[in-house]
Amino acid sequence: MSQPTSEKSLLRYFGLGELAAHGGNAILAFWMIMGMAFFLFADQNLIAPNLRNIAGSFGITDQKEIDWKLGGLIPICFFVLGGFVSVYMGYLTQRFPRKPLVIGTVLLGEIPCLLSGFARSYDEFLILRTLTGFGLGGSFPLLFSLVGDYFSDKSRSTAAGYLSLSMGLGVGLGQMVGGTLGTADPINGWRESFIYMAAPSFLFMLIYGLFCKEPVRGGKERELANVSADLNSEAVRLTWKDIRTIFATKSNIGIFMQGIPGCVPWGVFFVFLNDYYEFQYGMPKDSASALVIFAAVGIFIGTFFGGIVGQKIYDTNKTLLPIFCGSMILIGILPTVYLLHAGNVAGSSAFIFINILTGIIISVTGPNVRALIMNVNPPKSRSSMFALYNLTDNLGNGLGPAMAALILTVLPDRTQAFTIAILFWIPCGLAWLYILKNFKHDEQKMHEELAAEAGRIKRTA
Repeated sequence: MSQPTSEKSLLRYFGLGELAAHGGNAILAFWMIMGMAFFLFADQNLIAPNLRNIAGSFGITDQKEIDWKLGGLIPICFFVLGGFVSVYMGYLTQRFPRKPLVIGTVLLGEIPCLLSGFARSYDEFLILRTLTGFGLGGSFPLLFSLVGDYFSDKSRSTAAGYLSLSMGLGVGLGQMVGGTLGTADPINGWRESFIYMAAPSFLFMLIYGLFCKEPVRGGKERELANVSADLNSEAVRLTWKDIRTIFATKSNIGIFMQGIPGCVPWGVFFVFLNDYYEFQYGMPKDSASALVIFAAVGIFIGTFFGGIVGQKIYDTNKTLLPIFCGSMILIGILPTVYLLHAGNVAGSSAFIFINILTGIIISVTGPNVRALIMNVNPPKSRSSMFALYNLTDNLGNGLGPAMAALILTVLPDRTQAFTIAILFWIPCGLAWLYILKNFKHDEQKMHEELAAEAGRIKRTA
């Protein structure tokens, strides 16, 4: 008897064996999704290594003005717009095929990113960076919804880890390219970084648009496995009852509770850390950028292996997964705060290791949150739930640097202001106790509802 395709494919060695069962077109689509996610998120952190270079191009010289206009106002506009676009995108995925929506969000996000390199004034730059939020906000629920339909709950943590890793690698590459070009050309290097990071997205979008198909929504749910594709569409139409169910699912509420405070430190980490190293510790720009890149390497490692370890924990004992996630968030506070108080250690080689270790610890939870969303929400609700989750994420990412900038108006000491922002991980970690209490029940309830829906459709047929 021949083996199933998923057991023959080399993808099984990477935790992606289920993808092979969909055929070569799905494999191509998956990697195109990875590529689009990579470059969509690559522009997210291009400002950080060049705060003063960009400010100088627009005649902004006061430190508080730099922190607010580039580190505060732009992230607020960028992420908050992206968050609300994300919510509306969750609605659109129920009305239209997801493939053209993916193409549209890439265009809406990357065209303003490309044009950011040609901005002639701060106001133009602010508008273009705000519009780029369309791409980031719209892509998040779409891409995770698509990936969720390629994999069952046996592989979703791993798959979410790959997609999260792609996004994280994009952020890291953007940081590196921005810092490198900004050091080589302090006047126009930052402009080139926006152009270079936007252009490749159009190639991935073109290949995806011409050659790839989207998966059947809910196709990997065992309860819907014997329901035809035509009837399957009946089971994935989102109604107002389903929207109410999203908010009635206690695990979703827990995810929202940890989302906003949890993203405040990330906003500070990505927006200000490069500049902090440069001016607090007196490092050259390229050395400061290199340290943040080392932290990004840790984030890549933590994101990827966090998904793999999370899947192993989930398969062994589901109860341990929320404990693992909450504990790692709380543990991550200590090394992150130390990065701000390192003193003379910042000039030693040990500081490189501390940056890598910090990145690993603080990033392992991310892919497991996204896998948890897939596992407690039915296929028809996933896009909307990811959209709402992304709203809390974006509110946190926007409020993080903005809050730090506002604290700086009261506390002139940047170290104190950023330390306060990092401590927002405390309520984030504690919120996982609420998720721990409810997620097993919510997952079981979701499968029961899918089984009832499949039975109803079969009787109708």
